[in-house]
Amino acid sequence: MHELELLAPAGKWDVLEAVAEAGADAVYCGDKRFNMRMLRPDFNFTREELQDAASYLHQQDKKLYVTVNNLYCDREIDELRKYLQFLQDIGVDGMIVQDLAVVALVQEMGLTVPMHASVQMGISNVQAVRFLEEQGFARAILSNSLSLAEIKDIHCGSDLTLEFFAHGDMCISHTGQCYMSSFISGASSNRGRCVKPCRWLYRLSGTSADPEEYAYHITHNDLMVYPYLRELVQAGVYSFKIEGRMREASYLTGLIAVYRQALDRLKQDPNAQPDQTEEQHLVNRRLRDLSTGSLLERPNRTSIGLDGTREFFRPTECRPLLRLKAQDYELKLMVAPAQLSLRVKITSLDQLIALQGSGVKEVIVGMDTMRQEGTLWNRYQFKVLFAQAAEQGIDIYLETPRIVTQEDLEGLEDKLRQWQDFPWKAAIANDFGAWKLAQQLGMEIEAGYGLNVTNYENASWLVKLGATRVNASLETDKDSLTALGQLGEKMEVLVQGPLCGMISDYCMACSWSDDKLEGCAIHCLEPDYGLWDACGQFYRIRTDWQCRNHIYFPHELALLTRLPGMAASGLRRLRMDGQFYAPELLRKVTDIYQQAINDLAEGQWEQEDAFAQLLELFPAGLTVRQL
Repeated sequence: MHELELLAPAGKWDVLEAVAEAGADAVYCGDKRFNMRMLRPDFNFTREELQDAASYLHQQDKKLYVTVNNLYCDREIDELRKYLQFLQDIGVDGMIVQDLAVVALVQEMGLTVPMHASVQMGISNVQAVRFLEEQGFARAILSNSLSLAEIKDIHCGSDLTLEFFAHGDMCISHTGQCYMSSFISGASSNRGRCVKPCRWLYRLSGTSADPEEYAYHITHNDLMVYPYLRELVQAGVYSFKIEGRMREASYLTGLIAVYRQALDRLKQDPNAQPDQTEEQHLVNRRLRDLSTGSLLERPNRTSIGLDGTREFFRPTECRPLLRLKAQDYELKLMVAPAQLSLRVKITSLDQLIALQGSGVKEVIVGMDTMRQEGTLWNRYQFKVLFAQAAEQGIDIYLETPRIVTQEDLEGLEDKLRQWQDFPWKAAIANDFGAWKLAQQLGMEIEAGYGLNVTNYENASWLVKLGATRVNASLETDKDSLTALGQLGEKMEVLVQGPLCGMISDYCMACSWSDDKLEGCAIHCLEPDYGLWDACGQFYRIRTDWQCRNHIYFPHELALLTRLPGMAASGLRRLRMDGQFYAPELLRKVTDIYQQAINDLAEGQWEQEDAFAQLLELFPAGLTVRQL
């Protein structure tokens, strides 16, 4: 039996004392600024309290881990540097990290505090864990979306200490890849300010059952792995983490006591069975109803708190979304000449043909083709694609999916090996497992926007690791884009395309199917498959070939009016996600952007008519997010 750790949350001093007394081996908490619980500042610690917490826990031979698990903007980096030094000085036992800017700063400053990869990094496969090992991490907090078998495989293939959530709040989306709160309100879930649109009322359409009433269709029940602690220990989990930094001591101490007793029994007897009385105690004290997450199977309707009767925390309700209008055009007559280029993501040969003569010289092919858009790419199609691209002088890039779990890893590696003889310009990696695989195969690497790069320190660190280009996060703000512009040709920004706000293993189409067929009946192919919020706004759902549901923001991104500012900051590379556009629409939108790029090259900016045309092409609406 390897050593086991029970890790408890604390948002206040009385909670810290209570969970330590209840049996926690370690406590994690955050300060008032640099952590993922910013909706309730009263549940965070002052710097003085953090210093006292380290002393208090060390006196009891317990550990203190501090959450430094936000994504950071460039304006925060100087203060972040000082904060990291403070954590070193007070002797914390670990820092929980999401943003690689922290890694860059830790190494630059010569700090020795162990780094733990936050669950927000979405670590879901063994190659990603090996990447973390190479960057100096001491621990990986694994994604909640993994099965027991996947956790075991990751443990067997790596040396990094593994941590896993045991009890508490669950999100419907894969961690680190939910941007819906940011798109809706500018309040980023990756920065601790989620307005929780997953806990709004929606009406589901496009399924065979087609429930007509509004319900809480994407409100996940809470996690409880207590019945499977033995199996998780056998799978290699070292630290069992209780969620709840915004919970009171009266709630948490009961949880800690139960899990403490269970882990102690497993230390004495690795085959110890769960205690039914303890399990019932957890059920009785539940806030929401409980589930085992993805440990045994993918989420289904039993994982969802559909009626909302046990939902206790809804910081916001549905709101009308802002969309671009003709009066949003900002006239700019005087601009400095700037040479920009546009790269376009496609999903078919017809789209490539449509781009002929457009001036586009770079095209992205995604490995995340959606079922609604056609079949997966094969070698014959690639031969034709590359032949046609060569005639047009176009370079082709291969983009990996945003989600790569351990179960997906072998298939991803097989495809990369089968296709590596094609003359790809580079592979665009959206997780660190895909990054490492592509590097092992000798491919040039780019950082996709799934890696959530929001500041210069992060981006420049990835360039040092070998990235030939970095895509800015979909949540990057205007100030950080200005700082990222220092990277010039090595930096790329998405300026046009659909916005995927959530990626979930929960397939509503399958779960709401009224037929009795075993397996997938492909109800997701219905043309109106999606969610309607209470304000009458439609969130389209597309499904990939792993049956993950990709939930899209109602409005398409369009940053045409922001191009002069981007050019002035030094940004030179623009990206369009046109994979869902019909060939004719793709060409029209491309021509609008190419004309704007040509005008900027001559120091001109008069795009009012082009902006009006763009609005007409997308009657469902366009947005600039909160940029």
